[in-house]
Amino acid sequence: MKIKEKVVGKKMTVKKIDKGDYKEVIELIKSEFPYVEFDEGKIRERIESNKIFLFKAVEGKKILGFVELEILEGNIARINGLTVKPESRNKGVAKELLDYAIKFLKEKKIARILLLVKEKNAAAKKIYKEAGFSFIGMYHRELDQAVVEEMELDLGSEDKENLSYVG
Repeated sequence: MKIKEKVVGKKMTVKKIDKGDYKEVIELIKSEFPYVEFDEGKIRERIESNKIFLFKAVEGKKILGFVELEILEGNIARINGLTVKPESRNKGVAKELLDYAIKFLKEKKIARILLLVKEKNAAAKKIYKEAGFSFIGMYHRELDQAVVEEMELDLGSEDKENLSYVG
């Protein structure tokens, strides 16, 4: 069964972003990830690559947050970004986006998920650890003048010989 959309409770839904969401998602990216250059052309190019997937959590037509996933080499993926608007935080939105992302990547036969998180972002690290992610080391450079940790989630694989690691 393919995951297309997930209705969470009675109000929140997680689904793929569409062209009408680009401007709002770009503004959220710029506010949360100021070190990333993004515009509508780049977001469209990334989505059309079929290696990048962006999903949004919405309540009605209001975007609460989003997650960006990237399929890397072999059966490895990376969460490039997960963020929730300040007014929607501490309401389970990030957890739902992360759960959705993990299920989506399992369907794509991904065995390992990587992500970066700022060392001082305790709330994000808590959600990632609760989902099964573990610390694998310090990232080789700072992002947004912050020390960054690298985390991973091993989803297992029937094809262990094809499991490739990037570091």
